[in-house]
Amino acid sequence: MADSFQNQIIIAFNVLGRLRPLAIVLVGAALIGTIFAGNEISRAVAAYSQAATVSGDKAAKVKLARMPLTAEDYTRYGGIIAGLVPGVRVIVPEGGKSMRVVVNNPGAYQTWIYALNNLQSYSKNVVWEADSICLQDCGGELVASADIQGYVQTAEFEQ
Repeated sequence: MADSFQNQIIIAFNVLGRLRPLAIVLVGAALIGTIFAGNEISRAVAAYSQAATVSGDKAAKVKLARMPLTAEDYTRYGGIIAGLVPGVRVIVPEGGKSMRVVVNNPGAYQTWIYALNNLQSYSKNVVWEADSICLQDCGGELVASADIQGYVQTAEFEQ
């Protein structure tokens, strides 16, 4: 029995001895593959870094474009404000280039402020700017008045 065990060990060493060149080739191929993969990863990282740091003259430029509202838009938004906030009157002057939000009653001053503050949330994609604001003695019976203009602002990317 000891003889057969010794024979098995000798056979195993003989097989390993014959597989040694194959093992050397496989380990060598693995090392070459690892070196090649590392080199490619290094090049990929360098290319990504270069692409991520684009110079200012090559970067896309952002241009903001303003499109003014039409007279119909002012009439529509004025109707929304007047309908949602009782006590506030909205006037769209002839030509429809702006709208005036006014109150006649000093007790409606808080309502007027509420209407102006919430105008932005009532109008999607519209930016509002005040041309003039008057508090007290705004002419006639007006207690508070604001002339406002709206526009739709978009961002365009230029190459």
